Amino acid sequence: MRQLTTALLLLSCTVTGSCATGERVKRDKRDTNWLKEAKYGVFVHYLGGGADWNDKVDAFDVEKFAAQIVESGAAYLVFTLGQNSGYYCSPNATYEKYAGYEIGTRCSRRDLPMEIADALGKKGIRVMLYLPSRSPQRDAQAMAGLSDVDQMQPAPQEFTRKWSDVIGEWSRRYGKKVSGWWFDGSYNRAGWDDLSKPYNWNTWAAGVRAGNPSSLIAFNPGAEIRHAFHKLTEHQDYTAGEQTQFGATPQSNPAQGGLQWQILSHLGTRWGKADGPRRTDAWMIDYVRQVHGQGGVVTIEVNIAGDGTIYEPHFKQLRAIRQALRP
Repeated sequence: MRQLTTALLLLSCTVTGSCATGERVKRDKRDTNWLKEAKYGVFVHYLGGGADWNDKVDAFDVEKFAAQIVESGAAYLVFTLGQNSGYYCSPNATYEKYAGYEIGTRCSRRDLPMEIADALGKKGIRVMLYLPSRSPQRDAQAMAGLSDVDQMQPAPQEFTRKWSDVIGEWSRRYGKKVSGWWFDGSYNRAGWDDLSKPYNWNTWAAGVRAGNPSSLIAFNPGAEIRHAFHKLTEHQDYTAGEQTQFGATPQSNPAQGGLQWQILSHLGTRWGKADGPRRTDAWMIDYVRQVHGQGGVVTIEVNIAGDGTIYEPHFKQLRAIRQALRP
């Protein structure tokens, strides 16, 4: 009954567009045990855009990609819906309506995350999704249509309402096929902290959990150590953990506010880079073991080609980690 009440409240907030002033989304404790026990997962930046965006998305080989994720031993995958270009690899009529674009021009006609979630779900591998906390910063038309400003400024009330609607459509689309969300660029939380205003963290959480009340959420305030393991809101469940390299542990940099500890960094020299790995197989194996032993989880970002093929040196290291940790 408690879970049903929470779900109904979340749905009510989503349908009405917000949690009204003085009204709070009840925060039940969500199950983070599956993430804690995962040991490690894989993160992929799949980004792009342009007039041939639909052709690019159509060229992604889901079966090959899913087979590689299975072979990597990852317990979960974090996959980007899109970022600052304003192009997304999944349909979303709400986004294109607000942004002022024709259906299927900025949001792909193919639902790539759905196909990936279906393929990995058969293998017991969870899927989480990535989105920015703000509108696409390189698309002036979308920013205007979504009523947003520069991401370093507080989020306007009207933007929070609209962006929560956009996220809500995706959440309802994927339902329980998506187990969590990782939101980038939560740099200025002043726009969401004031719960006396109509649109705030509660509105945001209602949109995210419209399709799955059990979805886990991380909000990323930045890569600095003092921010990476920080809790921004009671609706957050695990640390964003963004780092420019692996090395931090739950003991060296504890999570705040009872969050599940998670670190995210890249095998290449920067995000999405086809070089490296920067660490040896033995180092990464020992590091994942150490983090897991301290109650944390490691998310490993790898490079992929346009068709979804994982960069071979990165894939080779993932296979080595699997052989050592999931024999």
